[in-house]
Amino acid sequence: MPELPNEIAWTLVNMEDWGGGLERTYRADNVEHTNCGGDVLLIHLHDELGAVTGVHSRCAKCDEDLTA
Repeated sequence: MPELPNEIAWTLVNMEDWGGGLERTYRADNVEHTNCGGDVLLIHLHDELGAVTGVHSRCAKCDEDLTA
């Protein structure tokens, strides 16, 4: 699993099987989306062996893609 940024307090809020592995969703406890105040989410997609195949970030309130 990739390292989560240390300056942000992350909480695992959802884990589900997307059919090809797991999707883990983390919420930033100490960061809000500046445009709307929504929770910042970080999503890790894993394959069947647990390797990370994709990472993206989005706002839980307005659904804006926050991946940099």
